[in-house]
Amino acid sequence: MPSPFLETFWQYSLAIIPWFLIGSLIAYFLELRLHKQALSKHLQTLRLRNILSAQALGMISPLSVMSALPVAGEFIDLGANATLLLTFLVAERSYDLQSLFILSSLFGVRFAVLNMLAIFLSLTAASLVLSLHPITFTQKRDGKASGFWTRQLRTFLVVLVGIGVGALLHTLVPPQVFQHYAHTTFGGILSGTLFGFVLYFGTILGNYPVAKAFSDLGMSSAGVFAFLTVSPVFNLVIIFLFTSVIKARIILKMFAVYAVTALLLSFLFPAFL
Repeated sequence: MPSPFLETFWQYSLAIIPWFLIGSLIAYFLELRLHKQALSKHLQTLRLRNILSAQALGMISPLSVMSALPVAGEFIDLGANATLLLTFLVAERSYDLQSLFILSSLFGVRFAVLNMLAIFLSLTAASLVLSLHPITFTQKRDGKASGFWTRQLRTFLVVLVGIGVGALLHTLVPPQVFQHYAHTTFGGILSGTLFGFVLYFGTILGNYPVAKAFSDLGMSSAGVFAFLTVSPVFNLVIIFLFTSVIKARIILKMFAVYAVTALLLSFLFPAFL
């Protein structure tokens, strides 16, 4: 008989990995058509339409923020507006091309669509505040982005780590103890936000199996929603990552607006699940 850990690991893998592979293939063909010059054309003039476009491009982009940040200077050299570029990079962190597929498999299509909408609206609020401030990237421009399949392999390893952590939580944490703190709307949102602030897997996809474990252990749907909506941006490591290239005051203000908006939507949207 397989152990509970292996059973859970296998169940989570079946729900996540096939969609990850499908998303990787889609991303590969997108990257054949998308390149830095093409992306920079959508990031040149600061106006509302381009802010929304930058967010949408970031959420579906086959790049990852880990490989895009080192070459941010190249986007600037190609004419990208710094504010739009930062919006694009934050959106890159908050969502992924595979996100809709994986979350639909784990929590249902309605949950996945509402999560995507909540992230987009939170990004919009944060980006509008960001547009009021002059942005300058302080990073050196000697970095190089990794190749596509290298990035996908790293992301896949992160997903496996996330599945392992989720399976371990599901196996070791007593459901009664977890439910005591996280089964209510407020308790779930507070727990989900705190866990999301400290847990970091390098890519948002690593959070998904952990969210599934939280759900299986009895966290309220609002808590799971908050974990998946707030934590992509309001995360300790992500804050330090972005403050390494942009002034801390600007990043903290942008991320605070994102977090407050995402928290409000985490209270509101689960009513429609």
